[in-house]
Amino acid sequence: MLSSSALEQVHRRLLLESRRFLGVRICYGFPMTQPVSAHEIDRFYCAAVLGLGLLEARSGTARRFGPDADARWKAFRGGLQDWDRIELLVRDASVRHPAGFAPRVVFDLPALADDEPCGPDWPGPTPTEASTLLRSVASGPRELGPILEVVAAGWGLSFRPLSRDAGAGILASTKILLAGAGAVMYAAALFAGRPDLDLADQSVLVADDPGTRQLFGLALAYFSSSRPARIVRLATSPEDLRALGVSVVDRALVSDDVPPDVRAQVAALARALGAKG
Repeated sequence: MLSSSALEQVHRRLLLESRRFLGVRICYGFPMTQPVSAHEIDRFYCAAVLGLGLLEARSGTARRFGPDADARWKAFRGGLQDWDRIELLVRDASVRHPAGFAPRVVFDLPALADDEPCGPDWPGPTPTEASTLLRSVASGPRELGPILEVVAAGWGLSFRPLSRDAGAGILASTKILLAGAGAVMYAAALFAGRPDLDLADQSVLVADDPGTRQLFGLALAYFSSSRPARIVRLATSPEDLRALGVSVVDRALVSDDVPPDVRAQVAALARALGAKG
């Protein structure tokens, strides 16, 4: 019997081969050194499509979805399918908002250029789910908080919100380390009500899991900051953060949905860069 990892590899190869058979161009290069399961890929695209709906609602346009967008796609599509439409939309959004829409950032894929969202071996959305994903935009939430809640649930994140006064005293000059889905959602709500704050400029997310990373990236996309996202792994050192331009941390916002050892590591990292408490 094949192991679960072997089955995932077989599933991915069958998916790639089926798309090549159907006429979709697939480039084969070096295999991903950090495998991503088919289930994680599905979760990524579900969240990404919700994020696209959020961007659409915020802009007040119907560029990506709706009757006019459907008509443009029918005129353009030729032999392309619904999953190609999703892939094109997500790739387009990844140019400006890579933290929310580029698998390279969400899954921390190695050895990819900054302008390459996923690499040649990335299989893209599941063909059988593409039409359902496109229809889900019409019935899905259109505001930041509810969409982040659905994204978190889709990734299986058991987020725990911070206390109401956790962000008291945060100013435009305050530099913050974030850890945990609950902390991301709290910060998104706090910064949404404070036009003087800039989430991308003021915060660094410490997260290894792709769900929390994409949650943070979609929040940044909503704010449409021109500054790049700063997302690091738990093993990051103070020197690594300084290399990213983070010389001082004033506060760590860590939610209870992260394990105690992670909370301790993030707190130690924040203290090493000057945070009190």
